[in-house]
Amino acid sequence: MPAYKPDTTMEDTSINPVDGQNQSPPPPSRRSSTSSDPCDAAVAALHRSCGVYTRPALVARLLDRVGWTCEADLADARLLEPGAGDGAFLVEAVRRLVASFRRHGISLSIGTLRERILAYELVPAEANKARARVVAAMKASGVHHATAHACSRAWVRTGDFLLASHPTPLFSHIVGNPPYIRWSKLPDSIAATYSGKLPRSIARGDLYLPFLHRSFELLHPSGRCAFVCSDRWRYTVYADDFRTRWQSALEIGTEPAGNPKDIFDREVYVHPEILTASPLATPKPLKKLRRIRGKTLAELDCTIRVGPALGVTSAFVLEPGDTSVEPELLHRWIDAQEITHGDIRWRGRRVISPFDERGKIVELDQYPLLAARLQRFSSRLRARYIVRNGAIWYRTIDKVLPAAWSPPKLLIPEIAKSPRVALDHTGTVPSHGIYAVFSHSLDIEDVYDRLRDGKLAKALAPIAPKVKGRYTRCYRRFLAMITI
Repeated sequence: MPAYKPDTTMEDTSINPVDGQNQSPPPPSRRSSTSSDPCDAAVAALHRSCGVYTRPALVARLLDRVGWTCEADLADARLLEPGAGDGAFLVEAVRRLVASFRRHGISLSIGTLRERILAYELVPAEANKARARVVAAMKASGVHHATAHACSRAWVRTGDFLLASHPTPLFSHIVGNPPYIRWSKLPDSIAATYSGKLPRSIARGDLYLPFLHRSFELLHPSGRCAFVCSDRWRYTVYADDFRTRWQSALEIGTEPAGNPKDIFDREVYVHPEILTASPLATPKPLKKLRRIRGKTLAELDCTIRVGPALGVTSAFVLEPGDTSVEPELLHRWIDAQEITHGDIRWRGRRVISPFDERGKIVELDQYPLLAARLQRFSSRLRARYIVRNGAIWYRTIDKVLPAAWSPPKLLIPEIAKSPRVALDHTGTVPSHGIYAVFSHSLDIEDVYDRLRDGKLAKALAPIAPKVKGRYTRCYRRFLAMITI
């Protein structure tokens, strides 16, 4: 595939600053995201994967967090939106900007408004939607149509935020919902371009990470930004350099964003939070993690694995008493709610393993009951990313291989108010929200004794982050670091 070459040119902004002069709406983009051009195809594929838009209530919360309000004096403010989409943030930001100008007696002219907002959108069709929505919002607020069209052209730039040359001065307010997609899932041409042009420390892991990094670079020393994003930057290995760079330079706060179904326009599989940040006057030293004397689980020859991801849990997990699938394909399954301190309270649910003992996916015509059940979920199963990339539509995301989970093991929920561990001898398959610890040299009961009765929580306390209402993230990286 040819190298990805995003169009980073702004739509026509050679406008007459005199209000009242007739102006034409911005011309249609010269390129369509659905054309046969390989670059356009890569952009369209990226948009399909991570074009998740924000609902108005959350937009308002983020603008409130940075102080972009109707009451604030925004005469000299500059707002940046790194990924505008179809204009959800812009519409509300524009409404507040116009109200602020009126409250403070500032004329609504292209001269006073032009430098107040800048937004980027990679997909030309979406950028055009954003411009149209900006025009409609401004006209609804009583702004002259010529000024509205001029502002929409000046404010919405069709291009790649990560690769663009950004204008000065810096921005006093930055808000948005940066795209979230694993680096390994990026279209090849886009990944190659980013890897060649972005710092290696951020060109990895998840795409939202360089969006945060670049935004922080463009934040004014007295500015403030707010994003809705995954919380993975807090604890993953790929974000080590990012944390080192920014946790000492910014005052960073987080709060739960809410139920993804209520805040986004389509289903997502992340733990969203609202991240707020403002520069510190004096950088603060990073805290050093306290290492407790003893041996790590790795040194004790233990393996830590997370339960298999299914994709559409309701398709593959049967409720107690359900006999709608061939019994040889069913195996005990639990989620984090069924793990208590030292005990497993199995509710009777079972998971389907559509693989044989060699790890090869079964043929549906050999299992008519399985075929009938999965056909009920066909549309949701076929819409998954792995299927769009060529996987068989009825497979689980990760292979569910019961033999891999049959040895005695410890089970630890990934997120817990109080970290807890249980011992399993039944071969239960854990959900994707549970970590399993296997011991290859010690008796697993010995390892369990070293972690039970609150000792796991005590070992994790110096190193594991608190998220979402003071819950502990018992992530694999931190489990590997604890000493017992």
